[in-house]
Amino acid sequence: MRVSFFLFVALLITACEQSDGPRPPSEDVYVRPGSAEQDRERHVWQKPGVVIDVLGDIEEKVIADIGAGEGFFARRLAPLADRVIAVEIDPRWIAYLDTVRRTELPASLQPRLQPRLAKPDDPMLEYREVDIVLFVNTLYLIDEPEAYLHKLIPALRPGGRVVIVDWKKQDTALGPDPSERIGLSDLAAMLERAGFEIVSTNNTELDYQYIMVAEKK
Repeated sequence: MRVSFFLFVALLITACEQSDGPRPPSEDVYVRPGSAEQDRERHVWQKPGVVIDVLGDIEEKVIADIGAGEGFFARRLAPLADRVIAVEIDPRWIAYLDTVRRTELPASLQPRLQPRLAKPDDPMLEYREVDIVLFVNTLYLIDEPEAYLHKLIPALRPGGRVVIVDWKKQDTALGPDPSERIGLSDLAAMLERAGFEIVSTNNTELDYQYIMVAEKK
């Protein structure tokens, strides 16, 4: 098993060899040489508003952001949701996310962002703790994604959903090698075997990624 299934963690470890504290990775981690400059700005190509819209009304929802990294989505979701559990597997990322919580959120909203240290094969979520589990550019990095998805079933409340944003299985200007990606049909089959029912699939709204939503049966 890999030491880490989160690519950002691997980058962080390298950076921290020369630093006492956590530091965020470069936003151009997936940019290939020669890509347009605007592709280096994640907020442009990631279109966070599109992803957040897919989550629906989250005012009273608890969301688990798996592989939260530097908190790109967690910091945006915390003011909107009841609570966001930012899941990572390296203590240095947890420290960084805690800094984000304390410095970027007003005191009244800080309890809504909860960094949580997990294991590479276990999100460490409690029974019926969350309404939505969000994966963004993370699931393909997990060694046994189907087994990981299956472990989410007990953590989801009735009607709970997973929202998976991952790289289209084709050659794109951003993203890992196509051979490392999970195709839509493979992901759908994986989810169904893990105990989910596909709700929706969107392969056009984002330039480099698809969005699949599934609800636990």
